Amino acid sequence: MAKEHPTLHLPKNARLTKGSQKVLEALTSCRSLATAQDIHGQLRDKGDAPGLTTVYRSLEALVAMGLVQAVELGDGEKRFEIVEPGAHHHHLVCENCRDSIHLDQCLVEELDAGIRTKYGFEIRAHILEIFGRCKKCQ
Repeated sequence: MAKEHPTLHLPKNARLTKGSQKVLEALTSCRSLATAQDIHGQLRDKGDAPGLTTVYRSLEALVAMGLVQAVELGDGEKRFEIVEPGAHHHHLVCENCRDSIHLDQCLVEELDAGIRTKYGFEIRAHILEIFGRCKKCQ
């Protein structure tokens, strides 16, 4: 499912390798979550592909920098998307066609105060992907 991309703001001290720059450019043009193989294929089609290992390493570095988010959809393969540094996204994932819908709000933030009060638990990070069937697969 198509989504709008955030305007990418690199941290001032961010230094990207050529491979990471290429991967980030490829992700910028993706309209949905992309696997490392998707990104590698897109770069290969442009005739500008680093090796698949470089794509994986670049994705790991971009995730560590907070510029890219890795998403698990329950099939053992990570997918990636660009996020604003420090931000995160959640998705509705169709178990049938594997399409994902980007949620425009963080539902966990609304639960945070209740969890803190009831359980005395401080949330430091979270991952939320909701699985079901999209409209076209119902």
